[in-house]
Amino acid sequence: MSPEKPDDPRGDSRTFDNLMAAAARFFERIEHTEPVGSAPHLLRVTAGGADFVLREWAAGIPVERVELAARALRLAGPASGDKLPVPRTVRGEAETWALRTGDRIVSAASWLPGRPLARYGDFRTPDGDVVDVPLPASAPAEAIVLEAVRTIGRFHVATAALAHESGTGSSPLARLWHESRATWTEQRREVGDRAANSPEIRRWLRCGNRILPVASEYLEQSSATGVDTAIIHGDVWPANLLIDGNGATRTLTGVVGWSNVAVGSPLIDLAHLAIHTSGWSGALAETILGAYTEVAPLSPMERRLLPVVAALDLVPRVGWLLQLAFVDDRMIGHESQPVLRSGLKSLLMSLENLTQILAPESEWNQRKTSEVRRARLESATKTVAGRETKAGRPQGSARSRPGSRPGTRRRG
Repeated sequence: MSPEKPDDPRGDSRTFDNLMAAAARFFERIEHTEPVGSAPHLLRVTAGGADFVLREWAAGIPVERVELAARALRLAGPASGDKLPVPRTVRGEAETWALRTGDRIVSAASWLPGRPLARYGDFRTPDGDVVDVPLPASAPAEAIVLEAVRTIGRFHVATAALAHESGTGSSPLARLWHESRATWTEQRREVGDRAANSPEIRRWLRCGNRILPVASEYLEQSSATGVDTAIIHGDVWPANLLIDGNGATRTLTGVVGWSNVAVGSPLIDLAHLAIHTSGWSGALAETILGAYTEVAPLSPMERRLLPVVAALDLVPRVGWLLQLAFVDDRMIGHESQPVLRSGLKSLLMSLENLTQILAPESEWNQRKTSEVRRARLESATKTVAGRETKAGRPQGSARSRPGSRPGTRRRG
């Protein structure tokens, strides 16, 4: 049985053709194919009595990233307890993990059972971007999150040698800070003019203004350039965590969504697990760190940097959701608006909590007062310097006697 070919003006029909063409090259005898939810870039395939999933990667993704993901998942598979997808090579080509159909790259991997931890739909913007948000506060899932922490920790350990081999030599956290600042600067220009009518935007601006300079200082003080790199998932959300069972019997069956695999800091994945699954909590963060260190090493300095990394991740993410909620006219009346607003509220509250931890208001006000005083002092120093002569003395000091006082008459 074959799925019905979609008729979507965004190009899903072409994606379907690419996936079907790729399926014939990955599998010899295909028994069944069907779409995967509302994700047009995925296709479920049954071949040889087993289930697989084909992924069409986004335009512009280099084949090197696809190959990095395949190599990492192959290495980590044995240690994951069947909770990671296992990449599949092209039929008859033992070392080919992906192929190009049309202008896109397609890869294949084993199908993992379960349903997404997220209860909301897979909403997409008019540009096709997924609107991912944390779980509602009424849907705690700490046990699932901690098992995901351990699974990703085992992945980090199993791929450590590959991370060392593939590393760029630059600090992953320094890159995160520069990327966050660049995105924040651009977003501030786009949403700033709506700040007068949006308290959410004003709250985000206040947080960004405090977080970015303070985060830079934290990274410098902690010598973060020496933080070890890892192969990271890079985009952990509730929709990427598959579960089975109900209530207290729920178990993690898999971690999916590995399209953002990169060489980075393990703190990035831990920060995502701390803030993308629920609101920021110091207690949850400590529990996550504890679960991670059961399976993977983490230095005291890295533990201290987790709130910094979480804040740097949140600044641009909240900015993007603000753009969708208040700036992008195409999103007016969009079906995702209730979920978008709920997720925006949760992430903005997390960002404010982290801002108060890293840059408390009392300390920030004192800091700004000191900066104003320093700026005034520097300005006064420049003014005095401008009055000095080349010899370094105030103008007029070369006179043999001072001039007449106002109202007096100079003698002949």
